[in-house]
Amino acid sequence: MKKFIVILFFAAVSFVSCKKEISGIETTATDIIFDLSASYQGGPDAKAVKTGWESGDVLYVFFNNVAAPKYLKMSFNGSSWTYTQMNGAVEESLGLAENATGTMRAVYLPFGNSETVSADGSSFVFSNTCFSYFLTATLGYTVVEGKVSGAFDMQPWANYIQFFLDDVSADPSVDIELREPHLRPWAISSISADGSITMTSQANGAPLKGYVYDKSNKEIGESKGYLFSGYLAAGAQNTSTTYHFTLVVGGWQGTYYQKTFEDRTWYRSATEGRALKMPALSNWTTVTDYKPIDLGTDVGGKRIYWSSRNLGATVDFPAGTGDDDVIAVNGDYYAWGDTEPYYEPGTIKTPVWKTGKSAGYYPASYKYYDEGASPYKYTKYNWDYGGYRDLQPEDDAARVNLGRNWHTPTESEWSALLSLKKAKEASYEGWSVTVSGGTYWVDPTIFFPYACRCYDHWEGHAGYGDYWASRLHEYEDFKANCIYIQNASFTWGGGSGNGITAGLSVRPVTE
Repeated sequence: MKKFIVILFFAAVSFVSCKKEISGIETTATDIIFDLSASYQGGPDAKAVKTGWESGDVLYVFFNNVAAPKYLKMSFNGSSWTYTQMNGAVEESLGLAENATGTMRAVYLPFGNSETVSADGSSFVFSNTCFSYFLTATLGYTVVEGKVSGAFDMQPWANYIQFFLDDVSADPSVDIELREPHLRPWAISSISADGSITMTSQANGAPLKGYVYDKSNKEIGESKGYLFSGYLAAGAQNTSTTYHFTLVVGGWQGTYYQKTFEDRTWYRSATEGRALKMPALSNWTTVTDYKPIDLGTDVGGKRIYWSSRNLGATVDFPAGTGDDDVIAVNGDYYAWGDTEPYYEPGTIKTPVWKTGKSAGYYPASYKYYDEGASPYKYTKYNWDYGGYRDLQPEDDAARVNLGRNWHTPTESEWSALLSLKKAKEASYEGWSVTVSGGTYWVDPTIFFPYACRCYDHWEGHAGYGDYWASRLHEYEDFKANCIYIQNASFTWGGGSGNGITAGLSVRPVTE
């Protein structure tokens, strides 16, 4: 890769007792001369990665033997660099004496040039957490004849991946997020006195914020757009993996897009700091149903997204309380371990049973029930006779019907949802769940209707709803765990469960 070198040189002028006002704090500039250079990887294949220092770029430089929060801030004005000693006390400098030795850490934050730095004990911390890529390098130094010299080889953090989405109308005020189950947001948490960096991260699959990045008229010919950065999970590094991206523009009330990429070579240049150009939105699939709603639920180190509607439903929220409105939001009914409703499509109000399902949602219709089997009549799922205890992918209605990582919620996933704010929506016959106390249908919210359950007929407006979990009941394996939603409560019903042959609702989740 071609390297672009910019020399940061400060004229050899004595600054003894030369005071200047910085952010309202009177400071004394040091008489140390800094003769530093900084380079990084770039070139025509680097796409959104920087290929030259630009006006407004800032390097933060920390010295291991200078107490936090004192640091050096180096700013590029388009043609030259200036430096500012930050947080120095009156009549003091950085405290670097002749022949002093140590190490210095330089950090470049592309979307954090206005950051301030404070002390957290002996460590340095930035004023804001910037979940985006960064460049960093460490150098040893010795003060020789009042001068500190060195060349920082600025490098991206290993396995930190960047994506660039062209959008000439990119706007910092527009919420735009990208997520993929193998990626997670990482950011610098603190920099210790010895220069080591401590990172903070969110769950795999948590949304990566899109930062507006304008490459118009730059030498690599990219346009204005959004830059996303995330850390690639260890299990996906340099290996054949299919990646499924979801893009949401405009937050909860915006538009969702999905795209699956099967290019096995995309991430092999992870440590080279390249940004991968995403296809234009016209090449993505617009999501109009089963939108993956981010309610902030992290389970097992992964971000879990809840479907905006029940499996088989045609709307996210009911338009009214008539029978057709209720059927549209309720969705279909599934026996635990069966992937299709037992009735013909569109006939739930007066069921027309499919071949072999005339008994309705009872054992005689269940595919894993064998009246003549011994010693146990449920042949695939049971606790005591070598059967499975958890839904297998081929029997998971959410996975089979929606594909990818959609699945019936686990107990842990339901528990995470139950910890959120819930509100009974009596006029809409159900409950809403949201991550905040804001206005209904504005904040990220999903609706759980009183879909009831089905045996041999539709129960209509019975004022309750049951939703499957993915595991058998612990003590009675003709039952599976479920959620109970009633007029007065929205609770975990795993303690009593429900018979696995009953027709219940499924609310899909995905990573």
